[in-house]
Amino acid sequence: MNRRKWLILTALLLLATFLCACSAAPPQEAGAITVKIVATQDFGQELMLAETIELPPGTPAMTALERVADIETAYGGGFVNAINGISSGFTGTQQTMTDWFLYINGIQAKTGALDYELNDGDIQHWDFHVWSFRQSVPAIIGDFPEPLGHGYGGKVSPTLIAHADDLAKEADNLENRLSQLGINNISIKRLSELSMDEKESANLILLGTIDSELISELNDIWERLGFFAHFEEEKLVVFNASGEVTAEYGAGVGLIQATQNPWNPKGIGAAENVVWLISGTDTDGVKSALDALINHPTQLQYASAAVTASGEIIRIPQ
Repeated sequence: MNRRKWLILTALLLLATFLCACSAAPPQEAGAITVKIVATQDFGQELMLAETIELPPGTPAMTALERVADIETAYGGGFVNAINGISSGFTGTQQTMTDWFLYINGIQAKTGALDYELNDGDIQHWDFHVWSFRQSVPAIIGDFPEPLGHGYGGKVSPTLIAHADDLAKEADNLENRLSQLGINNISIKRLSELSMDEKESANLILLGTIDSELISELNDIWERLGFFAHFEEEKLVVFNASGEVTAEYGAGVGLIQATQNPWNPKGIGAAENVVWLISGTDTDGVKSALDALINHPTQLQYASAAVTASGEIIRIPQ
């Protein structure tokens, strides 16, 4: 091949490469963030929508919701009154009040949707439920592994797995799973070794039965923490959304529930860190709850909390 033909061929190849590059799918907009928007009903029992979209940084949660759903607002546009035709109001024979509640990465928002600016990786989760029994449910488990990955408002607290003495292996298994899911800054300690600073500042995952002091402490204030289940002696008592007892469980039953960290000096509602309880009526129950979280997370997706009993995963409240 002479030099002239070689130069022509090279030019054609370069032109073809340029044209292919121009016709390829456009890359993600520079600086764009990716967020997931979810809407559920009845504490995550029914999924209405789940969409992942790209947005400019700092987009308000309300603006993002308007991109994927038909909404109605009230009180100057800052309160979501309806999503896709499901409206706030009184319902049922007892005329209980239902509303839309906003969670960011599993933490109940401390501001309205107009004021929360979304960050990359955020899950904006709206749930429509009655609040006659629990006016506030400060955190949910159904956006796992959030908020351990993206926190709230772009601020992520370290994750600390605190376990009973006989659950060290299970704590290691949970750490491995969280690492696989991209969670960083994880540490493990015995429940008895936690310092006050760690209790106040970390995202805590507590592994143990009601015999564990910290879990017992939270069980005593279960109503203030927004829980729908608590331990009474050797039983686990579960309530529905209206505050009626729906089940009582004995041996081998596990429980997964979350709340905002009550040891945070700013109090519940600070939207800074959480406490997850992976507990049970006995050690077998704790292990069954942990197995559900590690190996069957899709069965917990969007749920407020869950019980494991006789090999079944039961979302609560029902």
